Formats: sequence, C-alpha cells, structure tokens
Amino acid sequence: MQELSEKLPQVLANFGIFGTIGNQYKGPLITEVEFELNKGSKFSAVEKSIKDIARELGVSGIRVAEIPNSTFISFELPNPEAQSVPFLPLTEREEFAESKFALPICVGVNMRGAPVMKDLSKMPHLLVAGTTGSGKSVGLNSFILSLIKKKTPQELKFVLVDPKRIEFSMYNNQAYMLRPVITDMSVASRCLAELCVEMNERYAKFEKNMVRNVGEYNEKAEIKMPYIVCVIDEFADIMLFDKTVEKQVQMLAQKSRASGIHLIIATQRPSVDVITGSVKANLPTRLSYKVASATDSMTILNTTGAEMLLGRGDSLLLEENGTLTRILGAYVSNDDIISTITPYRCEIKEPETTNAVVVSDNGKVTVPQTAQQEKKSKSMWARLVDWWDRIGRRRQNQIINWLLTIIFAAFQAKNASSKARSTTSTVRKITSTNKKTSRRR
Repeated sequence: MQELSEKLPQVLANFGIFGTIGNQYKGPLITEVEFELNKGSKFSAVEKSIKDIARELGVSGIRVAEIPNSTFISFELPNPEAQSVPFLPLTEREEFAESKFALPICVGVNMRGAPVMKDLSKMPHLLVAGTTGSGKSVGLNSFILSLIKKKTPQELKFVLVDPKRIEFSMYNNQAYMLRPVITDMSVASRCLAELCVEMNERYAKFEKNMVRNVGEYNEKAEIKMPYIVCVIDEFADIMLFDKTVEKQVQMLAQKSRASGIHLIIATQRPSVDVITGSVKANLPTRLSYKVASATDSMTILNTTGAEMLLGRGDSLLLEENGTLTRILGAYVSNDDIISTITPYRCEIKEPETTNAVVVSDNGKVTVPQTAQQEKKSKSMWARLVDWWDRIGRRRQNQIINWLLTIIFAAFQAKNASSKARSTTSTVRKITSTNKKTSRRR
C-alpha cells in the first residue's frame, strides 16, 4: 500500500494531473490518501480518468471524492487484505451506549474505522439496495439488533417482511414482534394497509391530546405508544405481486414520521419500475451496497460510484441533506443474533382481525372486519377485480391479446361456415332447377 501511495503522483502526472500528497489514513477496507491539486486543476478531469488511473496502478475499486470544507481530494485505495468489523463490539463503544437518539442504528464504520451512528427517526425512512452477496441482508440484521440493544419491547415493535423465508426466521416468537414474520405477499400487502390505519388512529389521538408527535404524546399519556419499524427484505417481490403497495408505501413515507412508524425497504433490483419516482421522493435517505451497473447506482443514489464498490459490506450512504459517505457495514453472525434476542423469547400469534383499506385519490375507506367475514363478503366479481389489479400491466396485456386472438379466430370461423352454408344452398337450388327442366323436356 505504501508503494501505491508513492506511485500515485507519477500516475496522475501521466494524465496531466499535478499536486501534492497529504495525510494517509488506513482503515479496515481501504486506505484514504489525501491529495491537493495544483491551482487551476479541475476535479472533473480526475473523475473522468479514474478508471485509467486504476488500470495503471494495477488495482480495481479505486474511488475519488471531494473532502468537504477542504482544498484536498481523497483517493480511496483498497487494502491488499480486507478486515471485517464485528458488530457487537461497536454497540459496546461510548458513541453507541451514550447516544440520545430516539431510534439509534449502527450503520457501520467509516473508512478510517470510526463508528457511524444514525437516528432512524430523523431519516425518517431508509431505502437499501445491493446485489446478492454485497452485504445487504447482514446490514438489515445489524439495524434490527441496534434497535433491540437500545429499546425495550414496550418501546419498540417490529413488522418484518421476508419473501425469502430464511433471512428473518430467527426473529419469530420474540417480544419485539408486532406479528409473526410475514412470508406471504398477500399478507404483506394487507399488513401495510393496517399500518396506514394505525397511523391515522395515532394522529386522531394526537389531535385529541393536542400534541404533534409520538414523543410528546408519550410524555403526557399513561400508556406509552411504541415505535413501529417495518423492515421489508425484498420490495420488488411485493411490487410484482400487488401494485397497490406503492400507494400504501407512499402514504406511510409521507405521513408516518410523526406517528412513530418508520420503514426500512431493501431490494436487490433497483430498477425504475420497483423504485419509482414517488417512492424515491419520499425516501431521501438511501444506502447502496455494490450494484451491477452505473444505471442502478444512478437509480438509487442519483450518482455513479456504487458499481465500483468492493462488496462485503462496502456501501455508500446518501443522507437526507444530500451528503454522500462511504461506510463499511459491520458483520453480524447468527450467534450474535441468537445471543441478543434469546432473553425476549415468547409466543407471538397472528392477529385475528384485519382492516380492509381501500386507498383512493380522494382518501381512504376503512372497513374493520375479521378475515373470515372479509372472505365471505367478497363476491366473485370483487375477487376477480382484485385479481386483475394484482397481476400487473404486463399480464393484463397478455390476457387481452389472447382473448382478442380467440375472438378473431372465432369470427373467421363463423364467416367461413356461413360462406360454406350459402354455397351449399346455391348448389342445391341449381341442382333442383336442372332436375325440373329435364322432367319438362
């Protein structure tokens, strides 16, 4: 690594970039080298040449960034041997133990090894993206355990959505769970609708008690109102199953901050049909692990760079104020999860009642009823309409084209049969006429 930092000025000079080397900071994953450009040199020229610079240095994953409030820029060079950062020692440090955040989460460490703590209530929601194996699921587990470390089951409840069925299975039957881990997408869609109902009920209580948020309400009320954190491991699966989920997520992201309901949404496919414009507008805080292409990086962060990350927890955090920070996520083992949640084991049952919510442009209509009553009350036509809304635009177009093909084929068959009948009748008339003429002769 010392050789790379000494070779860096020579390589930069080959591309017409001149300056002086500053301080160097070695972290667990990369070494940050400060570099001060000569007067008149443009930072954009360095950005354009970064791939060629990495090629001449003989390493991959080099990233260059501006240092705020400084004349230096930083080159982030990967270490020959990457070191992992264990999660539990971070939660024992003073920065985490003495934090006054309402919902503190340990995001990881920065490139110099200092812990990075954030307040989920200030974000107020988090959007996470990354390819398979980039550290996304480990990061979600670290966020959940961070909240468990600082909050009691009476102060915090979780709603966990796990389409893969294996990521959050260890969190079942513990006191922090509002309901069992959700693996059925139809239940997940209904659960998000129930959170919308809970949000509006909380706002009604705030209005009655003349308070503005959950913190002020808990200071006055005898029965405390817990925070609710909904973690969705794969948002794309829910979006493909039910398109109405987008409206529910949009409503929660817009209004649920003061009510104490917060979202952590993760996806491994950050495409525009999954992370739509309305979802991005209401989720300003985003965390991107390594992604497949610069297009995915633009979708999640509005800038490139996430495709150059090294994986294994290497990530870029876009904060609500627009600041972009490189962070190495902490490693959470299964033993860490089990040792943390074992004291809170108990039996959690599925709620017996459900709230059917119709979200419309003018508002929403809530109809509280049991699941069996809801199933019986729905007519065949209503079930067909619900199924038609769930299948999505692509399947709808396929079905419509298939029906039009059948109708057109039936129409052609009908015309062919009518022509055949008319031809047969004409032949019969001619034959009968010829017979009568021959008899008269």
